[in-house]
This record gives sequence, C-alpha cells and structure tokens, in this order.
Amino acid sequence: MIRSTLTLSGTILLSFFAGFLSHVLYQRWNPAADVTPGQIENQQITFAADGEPAVHRVSFVPITPMAEVDPADLPLVLARDVEKIRALTGRQARIRGRVFRVGHSAKSNTYFLNFGPSREALTAVIFASVTELFEKSKLPPKHFENRDVELTGFVKDDPQYGLEVILEHPKQIKVAD
Repeated sequence: MIRSTLTLSGTILLSFFAGFLSHVLYQRWNPAADVTPGQIENQQITFAADGEPAVHRVSFVPITPMAEVDPADLPLVLARDVEKIRALTGRQARIRGRVFRVGHSAKSNTYFLNFGPSREALTAVIFASVTELFEKSKLPPKHFENRDVELTGFVKDDPQYGLEVILEHPKQIKVAD
C-alpha cells in the first residue's frame, strides 16, 4: 500500500514538473508582444490582469473582389461532362443538367443538388447561411429535384466530396424548362 502511494505521488510530481517545464519553454519560445497601454491610441486591445496585452495572432488575407462576369460569356458545359467540368476547376462556369436528387443534412441544414447517383457527378451546394435567401426567393432547394437547371458559379474539385459548385445566391441557378 505504501509502495503504491509513493508510486502515485511520484507520478503526480513527475507530471507537475513536466507541465511546468512545458510552460516555461512555451513562454521562452513564444514571447509576448511588446505593447504597452501608452502606445495604443484608439485601438481596442484586451489586457490581462497583470497588465500584459492579450496576444491573439491572426493572419488576414483580404479577398479581392471578383469582376462581375455576364453568365452568357461563360462556357456552357453539360453536367454529365465531368471531365470538362474538372478542367474548369477554379474558374467560373455555366453548367446545365438534370438534378438527380436533392440531399439534405439536418445537422448542418445544408442542401446538396446531386447531378448523378455517385460522388463522381457534380454537386451544387447550398449552405445554411443562404437557404433562407433561396426560400424567400420562392426557390426552396427541394424545388430543383428532377428538374433541368442551369447554374453559374466557381467549380471546386474537393478531394473528399468531388466536383462542387457553391451556390451563394438564387441568381446563380434557374430552372431551364
């Protein structure tokens, strides 16, 4: 019993020193920014209780606005031409085809307009953040199931999900009857 208590105490002590050493090394390798309250004017910086600024490293890359492109000027590709769509990855395209199925993720409230039965086919994605916009425009995502549509957007070849076009506005899709 005494031996197990000593072993447990030794383990706790060893864990404490390992954590303390990690903390000391972290503080040494990641020094705080040299900012004092007197140097800051008209900026909101949070200070910790010890007077040191709370440092949150953030990298920011502004998104350059894309030039508005007339959809008529974009190449028209059929949704079943997967290789032609894949060749347009990273560019805007106009794609026409029949929506095979509209999937819905209840967890994320995301809609998936599948243009074929497998992951090899194109999928148009409507995220929850714009679903309400589609519904207000009287274009609920389920409305597109088994219909011929024409959509415009940037083609993305996701390694996990395959070919996608993210629909951010109802203007990007129309029923082509």
